[in-house]
Amino acid sequence: MHIDVILYPSELKRINQKGKTIVVIDVLRGSSTIIHALAHGCKEIYPVPNVKTAWQKRKALNLTITHNQKNKYVLIGGERNGFKVKGFDLGNSPQEYTAEKIAGKTLVFTTTNCTKTLKLCKNPNEVLICAFLNANAVSKYLASKKRDIIFALSGRNNTYSTEDMICAGMVINEISKSCKVLLSDTAISAKIIYNHYKGHIRKGLLDSFHGQYLKIIGMEDDIILCAKAGKFDIIPRYSNGLISLY
Repeated sequence: MHIDVILYPSELKRINQKGKTIVVIDVLRGSSTIIHALAHGCKEIYPVPNVKTAWQKRKALNLTITHNQKNKYVLIGGERNGFKVKGFDLGNSPQEYTAEKIAGKTLVFTTTNCTKTLKLCKNPNEVLICAFLNANAVSKYLASKKRDIIFALSGRNNTYSTEDMICAGMVINEISKSCKVLLSDTAISAKIIYNHYKGHIRKGLLDSFHGQYLKIIGMEDDIILCAKAGKFDIIPRYSNGLISLY
């Protein structure tokens, strides 16, 4: 079982994805928000790369809704540079995605980093969404399948992010307990960084550049929520342009 970690989304363009499981991580906050939404009853999520496409996708989906489906209307959510996009129903704070707002609904979702990373996943065996919130469930699943794995870190504006690396390290550490693994140098580094912050995940997120940025703009509560490892026993899967529960 070979495990690799790519540090920037653009690296997905150069690697062979065929037959592998790609695990997309965007702890702060895209992956965490997707997990939170689905855990609270969101029916499905359409990730799109930009704001213009988000509006177009919602319009197209709304055309398919009949008057008999009033409880299945489409919401639009996401952010740019950490802030909710003007006119959107929801931003990118996991706390916004409550059952009252999202249960039974379809969501069109765009973020600065995570949704762009998903669009770079081409023809792998499968694509999973991971964050600390569901890291335990993802670890168990990956260990049971014993396929080669690529952890795709969404980072920040195509640069490295500490929080995503810690999360990848946590999953790799768990898989390594029950499986024979061959780790790339970046996967080894992820394990080392995770073990440095083991038991102090919140500190790891607050130490990261993006964690510091979110704290400055008043979103420290999101960091606290995103640090709750194993909160949900679900695995979102991305396939054919759609995210739903595995």
